[in-house]
Amino acid sequence: MINKRIIKFITILIIFVIQFLFLFAILNERIKHYAVPYIIVIMLLLLLVVYKKFPLHHQEYSFDKKSLVFWIPIAAIITYILNNQFALGGVFSAGIVGTLGSYLTKLNPRSEYLKQLAGPIYCGAFIGMTSLEFKYVYFMIMTAGIITAILFFATKSLFVGVGGKLGTLAFVGVLLSMLLFKLIFG
Repeated sequence: MINKRIIKFITILIIFVIQFLFLFAILNERIKHYAVPYIIVIMLLLLLVVYKKFPLHHQEYSFDKKSLVFWIPIAAIITYILNNQFALGGVFSAGIVGTLGSYLTKLNPRSEYLKQLAGPIYCGAFIGMTSLEFKYVYFMIMTAGIITAILFFATKSLFVGVGGKLGTLAFVGVLLSMLLFKLIFG
């Protein structure tokens, strides 16, 4: 069995590299200035300090039921349909799905499962905010949901209390699924 420390390290490394490459691409594309390489080096150093100094993981798991992650692709598809088929817009569609997910605890306030469901649903809602339109878009959304669900489960005790975790995981899931589809379908 693979050591849990190795899995945590690889997960943090993947997220770090993707964050850095994304920020690099934004700066490199938008700003044509001699200071861009220096800004990128400073950003890299700041990211390294954050990842090294701040407690990004905890020993306690944030949830126990693995079945919670199945709600990520479901919420992604529902949000995508609201966004694109009903033309409600990405933000409004994600808001609807996320809000409904947060109110599921009202169905049974004693249920620990329902109390932990809002996070995965909202994470899936971020995936569904995309406006892609091509032949295999629903399959791509499901693939992004599955990749994000794997990342969500792998990082359940990482980045606890750090803002932007769900959106970052959704972004990485969509990015990796788009890359996969680009490689397969051209």
